[in-house]
Amino acid sequence: MVTISGTSRAIFALCSLIAAQGGFASAFATAGEIGACLDKAGIQNSVPTTSTWKADTEAWNSRVSPVPSAVAFPKNEEEVSAALKCAADGGVKVTTLGGNRSFSSMGFGRNDGALIMNLKHLKHLEYDASTGLLSYGGPVMISEAANYMWSKAKRTLPHGRCPDVGMTGVAASGFGTLSRASGTVLDNIESVRVALANGSIVDADAKQNSDLFWGVRGAASSLGVVLDFKIKTFDPPSQRVTNYTIEFNSSAKPTQQDNVDALVGTQTWALSKDNSDLLSIRFGLN
Repeated sequence: MVTISGTSRAIFALCSLIAAQGGFASAFATAGEIGACLDKAGIQNSVPTTSTWKADTEAWNSRVSPVPSAVAFPKNEEEVSAALKCAADGGVKVTTLGGNRSFSSMGFGRNDGALIMNLKHLKHLEYDASTGLLSYGGPVMISEAANYMWSKAKRTLPHGRCPDVGMTGVAASGFGTLSRASGTVLDNIESVRVALANGSIVDADAKQNSDLFWGVRGAASSLGVVLDFKIKTFDPPSQRVTNYTIEFNSSAKPTQQDNVDALVGTQTWALSKDNSDLLSIRFGLN
């Protein structure tokens, strides 16, 4: 004889109710329908029954692991467009996955059931010497872009400080060594190429589709799949960078007001005419 505890009976009853109402069936049907649509369009994809599903949906931060309905691996713009149409027809939200470095696992959607657009096949880096613009897309890391520009043309670009963060991610912000002098990536975007929710692909800059261009610079993931960014690059102010750290005696016991005064004093000096825009300051309190 098998005995079932009160808690187990409650869970069993809840699961039975969900199953009876089609909760489980509809979730798998959605994944199956999306997968079938992607298959029909000839797009490489992964669904819960795929052997690589676990690896395809492994988030960088294992503590936050939304479960998508499917993962698409488009190889060109046309396949991105077709995948977006599959999602629209199925009423499924879409999120893009680049370098998969996100503390909140944004590349896998904030909630379960999203279609993940893995852009690994659309990764590209290309510098145009005639315009001084760098074109990039897909999971390009900050370190890759910076090293590429230096080896290709001995030029630099605005970016954040973490080398393994994606360039598409910092297109929304990201402060680094040259931010005071040159601004952020967001400030230096010249144009974008975007696949919209209806599957259409458009170019946007300050003159054409300017509303979309304005929105993408800071909220790209809410407006479409950005296939390409073109950003300004710069001649480096120097070929040598000096890093130094000022640490206080560990035996010092500053008060809360001492810490506030130190921070305010640093900010006041940083904003004064005595400071150089080429000096980057990081202030930390341990």
